[in-house]
Amino acid sequence: MTVLSGHLDHAPAGDTVRLWYGNRQIKTLLSATGDFKLVVPGLRATTDASFSYARQRTRLYLSPGDQLRLTLDFARFDETLKYTGRGAAANNYLAQMLWRFAGAHPDPGPEQQRTPTTTPAQMRSLTDAFRQRQQAFLASYAAAHPLTPTFQRQAALDIDLEWARLLLDYPGYHRYAAKQAAVLPTTYYNFLQQLPRQQLNEQATREPVLRFLSAYGGRLLPDGPLPADPAEARRLYAVATAELGAHQARDWAMYQLLSFQLNDNVAAVVAAYPIFRAQNQDSTLARNLRQMLQAQLRLQQGQLAPAFTLSNHQGRPVSLRDFIGKVVYLDFWGTWCAPCRQEMPALTALVRRFAGRDVVFISVAVNDPEDKWQRVLAAEQLTGLGQVQLRSPDSTVPSAYQVTAYPTYLLIGRDGRLRRVPAPRPAAGAETVAALEQALQE
Repeated sequence: MTVLSGHLDHAPAGDTVRLWYGNRQIKTLLSATGDFKLVVPGLRATTDASFSYARQRTRLYLSPGDQLRLTLDFARFDETLKYTGRGAAANNYLAQMLWRFAGAHPDPGPEQQRTPTTTPAQMRSLTDAFRQRQQAFLASYAAAHPLTPTFQRQAALDIDLEWARLLLDYPGYHRYAAKQAAVLPTTYYNFLQQLPRQQLNEQATREPVLRFLSAYGGRLLPDGPLPADPAEARRLYAVATAELGAHQARDWAMYQLLSFQLNDNVAAVVAAYPIFRAQNQDSTLARNLRQMLQAQLRLQQGQLAPAFTLSNHQGRPVSLRDFIGKVVYLDFWGTWCAPCRQEMPALTALVRRFAGRDVVFISVAVNDPEDKWQRVLAAEQLTGLGQVQLRSPDSTVPSAYQVTAYPTYLLIGRDGRLRRVPAPRPAAGAETVAALEQALQE
């Protein structure tokens, strides 16, 4: 049996302790004294995991039979995070790496040191030095603690991936910060050849690898959206094959790149999909991308909005079809989502502006415990005239609308067909008002 327990000093009360591993999640409430215990079912192999509480998060490395105990002072989360018990050595390494190289520790990384005038050569020097400091820490920690060879290889790979990600991010940073493209030497991307391809392919679905592959998408498309041209998709596949090999890492890189294009550039994904299906070696990726593409095509302007029925704050079922004949401003949000909460004053102002007109404001809270949702609705006075508050206890409804970020807003016409996907946010002010006025006239 694998167990993670712990104690959080000075933690905000009333939130949920969550542990993700693989595609599973387990959770429990933090006790009034700051204690928790999670029994991890079905863990048959060592895996990466993630622990979170009240929007703070940290990585874990779990093995079957681990008996980990976590302690920390919530006010100094990264600095005080510590583990004891079986499995502590690997997880204390991860905690110390986070504190030393990604937290508030006084060892700045390249992202803190670079400036708009940093040249490619200077960025390489900064990044190489950062990598060397991380490698030295891993070596010294491994000499003093019982880390398994498998974990040491994985930790070394993660250092290399972060090094490569920083170098991949540099051209995009320079374009944004210096307002012009960086002049890269022809050999700039040769660092990709130093990465261990076999490990990349074996671990292609681990979070550090996927983060690197996401950054690699910027190397493939440095100048913006993917053109809706099959020849361009073939060219990108050729580049990725040369730099990553014709295996899982390449296929996941292309899968992520095309997935990110779906919301705003669906025509390009339609053009690229046959090449992706023919080239990639993972039929599951092809099927997943096809399903997402089909769902996105159903969400184009003029298509019928996906039907749903959910319970409102009074426990009564409410269906989208109940509002045929009215314009619907649909909002997917969560009480756990800070940007969502920031939009609330502007949303309330919109509701007041369109009071008495044929506009219905529907807010769907996603993955929120009902008691917390009800408390926020009452505290923020969000159940007034013109607002329909619904709760989606799982991801079924947001998935039908291809919601990948929160908040997400959509505008539905009187005929039940999509008018704006996505719609402007409430805080967009005049743009949002104009979109609603136009929908009322159609």
